Amino acid sequence: MTDLTFAVVTVSTTCYDDPIRDHSGPALIKYMADKSNNTVQWIHLASTVVPDNQTHVKETLLKLSAELHPHLILTTGGTGISPDDVTPEATREVITREIPGMSQTMVAKSLAITPMAMISRPVCGIYQKTLIINLPGSVKGCVECLDFVYPILRHAIDLIQNKRAEVAITHSAMQGKTTRKHHSCGGDHHHHVGPVNKGERLRQSPYPMISVDDAMKIIFEQANKMPIIDKPLTECLNYICTEEVVAKEPFPPFRASVKDGYAVHLYSDQSHEQIYEIIGRSDAGGENNNIPLNEGQCVVINTGAKLPDSANAVIQIEDTQVHEYHATKINGLNEKSIRINTVCSINQDIRDIGDDVQINELVLEKNVSLGPAELGLLATVGLQSIRVYDQPHVAVLSTGNELMPIDEPSTNNGKIRDSNKIMLMSALKNLNIQNIIDGGTAKDDEISVIQTLQSAFELADVIISTGGVSMGDKDLIKSILIEKFHATIHFGRLQMKPGKPTTFATCEINGKKKLFFGLPGNPVSALVSYWLFVIPTLKHMMGHIQPHHPRIRVQLNQPIEYLDPRPEYIRVIIEWSTKSSIPIASIVSPDNQCSSRLLSARRCTGLACLPSKNDVDSSFFNTNQDGLGQQIDCLLLSL
Repeated sequence: MTDLTFAVVTVSTTCYDDPIRDHSGPALIKYMADKSNNTVQWIHLASTVVPDNQTHVKETLLKLSAELHPHLILTTGGTGISPDDVTPEATREVITREIPGMSQTMVAKSLAITPMAMISRPVCGIYQKTLIINLPGSVKGCVECLDFVYPILRHAIDLIQNKRAEVAITHSAMQGKTTRKHHSCGGDHHHHVGPVNKGERLRQSPYPMISVDDAMKIIFEQANKMPIIDKPLTECLNYICTEEVVAKEPFPPFRASVKDGYAVHLYSDQSHEQIYEIIGRSDAGGENNNIPLNEGQCVVINTGAKLPDSANAVIQIEDTQVHEYHATKINGLNEKSIRINTVCSINQDIRDIGDDVQINELVLEKNVSLGPAELGLLATVGLQSIRVYDQPHVAVLSTGNELMPIDEPSTNNGKIRDSNKIMLMSALKNLNIQNIIDGGTAKDDEISVIQTLQSAFELADVIISTGGVSMGDKDLIKSILIEKFHATIHFGRLQMKPGKPTTFATCEINGKKKLFFGLPGNPVSALVSYWLFVIPTLKHMMGHIQPHHPRIRVQLNQPIEYLDPRPEYIRVIIEWSTKSSIPIASIVSPDNQCSSRLLSARRCTGLACLPSKNDVDSSFFNTNQDGLGQQIDCLLLSL
């Protein structure tokens, strides 16, 4: 579902003096609310009533645009020809681009209802990224005119917001409904896909082919961050914290010994013979650790133990020798006195209060991943729990009559083992996703697909499916998502290899938004699409500041002699060497990187990004004579 925002401005001195007389503004708000459905939600941001004053109207439009950034502003009133009707003039002062076709449509269609439309002067146009539409002042007239232009509103807003993928999808949908050979919008021409006779399957995909970058932008617009929860530290490994943590107490909270040895009260006279009487001991965690010391006295002490208040240095045991023994052991020791063999200084080998962490010191920034060191630090400063982004529940399901469980014996009846499910569930575990659901396997029939999807939608926030999204007559996923779950297909075809049929959709189930990734059935295509789209999305939802794979420059271990029309992601093993200034990317299975061949992804640590052959010239194929290939960008998957 897409959220679109709007504001309403009623232009009328009469209503400004007595706002209760404004009926047109509320009528427009109700109209927009009634238009909300499973694909678009119109959110009313503000309403205001202004007098018939050109400056006042202009300033109101500018203020609403600057402060609220609505997608749409509707004005009602002031579009006639009386001296007080100044809304068109005020609007022209604000907009930077006029859209006369919308105004002409409202006037033309209104003339079929009343000749009074001849003296209406509405203006429609764009200010920054807000669409502004002037409507008549009467309740009937403003709602009728809004209804005339409503079918184009979402498309117009997508164009203004530069949402190229949504624009392309709308163009394709319009082509499917028209018998004309071309549809023109904003200067772009798109070939018409003719209607398909009943019983005949599509020969071309109705979905526009969009770039990987545009697809990722669309996904991130739809993927919201997970709720923030309070979670015990013992369960927070790899979660993202949502709050800064400041130390409420110092650490260590007492003076502590750095070494095993003796806590001493040094002689003030450095020429004094360095023999010290042992009068007790201070053990880490011990209770009797504040024994008063005079000059020349000491206690045995362990690393981390609290120092007596009167101790002013710690001497490691290696720098001492026993001077005198007791006849019998006292407190487990028979040492009576020691001699120090080195020069000592005040406060040596003592951790003072707050040496590690000072009170009120920032110990952890927000939006940091909680690893072992971070969790240990939080425990050190006294935290038992912390607020983090929750993790999504992710369901993985497969589709296809040909699939059988991985523990089935080999057969010759056209069945294959379901390798995609264990592959993707293992990949999710590798991403430290805790809530992974086996969504089952759907047969290639409508009832089975619906039941499998329904169960997955009810259990999970994110659903990953493999198969059923290409052009076969058994590929039912997209049509069932639309018809049975009222889903929005945000894209269904990508300019990439492998993974062209990759599909992304959203829908609402039981009042909750669900994200659906329809990955191709071929295992390499599914895995590459998972790496490119699912991992960044899940990281984004879980609060990672940098959810995308690092992009590095690599040199291929062998030349590329052919490029595909689509950008291609080839599987490589990245190796660092002192013999090369940049990493070497060894192509996995260079002779066969077919999308069905998982051997081409074995031990893969990177995706080398080959450009489209349409984006390079012949110089791309000129390589050095050292046997190495081209230098290209590569997505780093692991080290």
